[in-house]
Amino acid sequence: MSDAARHHGLPRRGFLGLSAAAALLAAGCRSATDDAAGTGAAAPSAASAPDLQIVYGAAPDPTQLLHRGPDTPVFVNLVLDRLVDLDPQTLQPVPWLATSWEWNADRTKLVLKLREDVAFHDGRPLTPDDVVFSLTGAARTSQVKPLLERLSDIRASAAHEVTLTLAKPTSNLFDALAFNPVVDSRTYVDGKAADKVNGTGPFTWQSFKGGNQLDLARHPHYWQSGQPRFERITVRSVTSSQAALSALQSGQSHLIGAVPGRDLKVLAGNPAYTVQSARSSYQQAFLGANTATRPLDDRRVRQALQYAVDRERIVAQVYGGHAEASSLPWPSNTPGVTPDQVNRYPHDPDKARGLLREAGAEGARLPLTAANSPVFSSLVELVKYDLEQAGFGVDVQLLDNAALQPKIQQGTLEGLFIANHGMVSVSPLSGITVSGPLQVGRNTSHVTDPAYADLQARAFAAADDTARADVNHALSEYLLTESFHVTLAHAWEAYAFASSVHGVGTSALGYLRLGDTGRTA
Repeated sequence: MSDAARHHGLPRRGFLGLSAAAALLAAGCRSATDDAAGTGAAAPSAASAPDLQIVYGAAPDPTQLLHRGPDTPVFVNLVLDRLVDLDPQTLQPVPWLATSWEWNADRTKLVLKLREDVAFHDGRPLTPDDVVFSLTGAARTSQVKPLLERLSDIRASAAHEVTLTLAKPTSNLFDALAFNPVVDSRTYVDGKAADKVNGTGPFTWQSFKGGNQLDLARHPHYWQSGQPRFERITVRSVTSSQAALSALQSGQSHLIGAVPGRDLKVLAGNPAYTVQSARSSYQQAFLGANTATRPLDDRRVRQALQYAVDRERIVAQVYGGHAEASSLPWPSNTPGVTPDQVNRYPHDPDKARGLLREAGAEGARLPLTAANSPVFSSLVELVKYDLEQAGFGVDVQLLDNAALQPKIQQGTLEGLFIANHGMVSVSPLSGITVSGPLQVGRNTSHVTDPAYADLQARAFAAADDTARADVNHALSEYLLTESFHVTLAHAWEAYAFASSVHGVGTSALGYLRLGDTGRTA
């Protein structure tokens, strides 16, 4: 039996990627819940409007679809499709462009069967060559290319079939297949601006105006029957969260995204709006420690950081409740993770001071670096207070994000630093393989422990659910003990939309899914 056969009846639609208990900023906001059947909210009987206006915090970048620039999630699932999706509860692969798959006995060869009813927007049928082109390009340039490094061969093996050969088994290949889109091999050039992007998704690319407005139109021959509902979608870039809120309140926009949860308080109690949190995909805010800096080379000092931070206050004050407190970077429902691990480090300043005294590090002064933005400034303010209450001295440095990110990736930050990253929400192995702050072998904290690399090797080789759960538990114990990476919060992306809009969904990776979305006229 293929892996896909265990997921018959999928893919799911509607509120895909949203928890059944999606958090609301305030009880007065209209609830957005996850339909158990995966079909989203029932459409009102009134006539449906033909268009949807979206305001997002940054403009989409059509030049880096295979690299996945930071702004492409706004539109990438509207224009392009992927080989598989991930179930938001289990994070197991479910069919999309690939209808089924089969591993060989030693899990070094994966055969993917492709849908036969899919065509690009220009009418050309999807071929295995397009899949080979897309995966080959992603293996060179994608943000998650470390997940594809074990691929030794990608080839079209039949009319509707692609075979992937691995140099060594890997347990998280499907994370990469769900992350990278399939593009048109005849027209797409990575890094080059194009008048149009030719995809297979529910909406066709019409125009990209001034670098900040994307116009989309309904694809009349989309392979998912009955989708999409809108005739037109416009995505506009507005970098100010307050301006985005104003656009929603004035009716210039029907849906806004990338708005900090705490900024949505103005909608509390107003039935004209729905606030929705995508729990299955989040940015993990963390406090990192450079272990090559004294006294952070002492594990006890790093564990003192864990006890010092008040995660619940951070969730409430920085994220307006649109986040989750945890001692681990990955989700609490990760196979192998226990409640004890999730709650290992409660807020306990006395215990933090005791560990500092034990390490002879009371009063140690440490630099604390973060991005100069409203959210990170708030994080710095709270973390600085907590650390000082526990006996640390803190010297704050705020940098423009463009200056900070290279330092994080290159590991040139001294002392402590606050940042966020997202691949940890997919799987522990993908997190420690892709994300610079956690990457095995080369990370911002300068952790080069062979035991960490051994755990990664175990995770790659895990051949079944039991083995994956065992290594996830061991990885969690390792991070909790070493404490070079202190989780502050799992910050969910919050969307707000007019109550006339229904069926808004996101994928498990946080991409908007609007095929089943409608709006009452």
